Amino acid sequence: MFDRVVLATDLSPDWNQILGCAEEFKSLGCEQIILTHVIVSSGTTGAHPAARSEVLPTLVGQKTQLESQGFNVVIETPVGQPAFLLNEIAQHYFASLIVAGSHGKSALREVVLGSVSNALLHQIRCPVLLINTKRLQKEVPGEPCQLRTWELLRHVLFPTDFSTVANGAITVLKNLIPRGVTEMTLLHALEVMEPCPVAALAPAEAAVKSCLSSLESHFKSAGDSRIHSRMSQGHPISIILDFLRKGDFSLVVMGTQGRGLVAEILLGSVAYNIARLAPCPVLLVPQPC
Repeated sequence: MFDRVVLATDLSPDWNQILGCAEEFKSLGCEQIILTHVIVSSGTTGAHPAARSEVLPTLVGQKTQLESQGFNVVIETPVGQPAFLLNEIAQHYFASLIVAGSHGKSALREVVLGSVSNALLHQIRCPVLLINTKRLQKEVPGEPCQLRTWELLRHVLFPTDFSTVANGAITVLKNLIPRGVTEMTLLHALEVMEPCPVAALAPAEAAVKSCLSSLESHFKSAGDSRIHSRMSQGHPISIILDFLRKGDFSLVVMGTQGRGLVAEILLGSVAYNIARLAPCPVLLVPQPC
């Protein structure tokens, strides 16, 4: 499914860890990697060739590391603003996924998950896999992969608000199931106004259960994965993070826009917090054009 992937390396030590775990991307279907380092434009004339010369040895080393894991690798060093250029690189190569670290040098961190993430994530036209190296470190001596990213498709958490945007993530998930999703938990946070009479809450709960049941059937038709549905009352960000703390999830898949409060969660500062605090990688799926 994600046969061609853009790796947005910032050349930081964190990326050495991500590259050491790159074989995990094969479970997503990755065969070719466009290893991309964006040289942030400073407006200084003549600085670009020098900047490329400085980063090229490190990029060549990363390319060799990825090729040793069986990937076909191309290096790109565009100059300009990272968010826009990553999108252009992905479109140029017909890539279906961008992989970025949620911690690294400040420029890339601000582009992907910083204060301007609302505007920048709107520019990205393909899914983005965010890997937080600070929270995923396991540091087992002798193993090339030093992050807890093994078996990405082992247990997937899918928070959904049943919106049109969420349907884009549904399509991605259904395509991932045959690639080895062992277990999936569907989660809906039911927001209620306090106090809320039980009689008034019952129809909303019934509607949610019906939607979750339909989603279960939809996903079960795609493979043999174990599918669970969960509904919990409360603010979505609290519910999602609580499930992540208590559960053993290998991947979170989320849409990047939603309805009501979920729009804030799936595209704004809360997406940043979930990606920053999640004990597993987070796959953000943008609204289809």
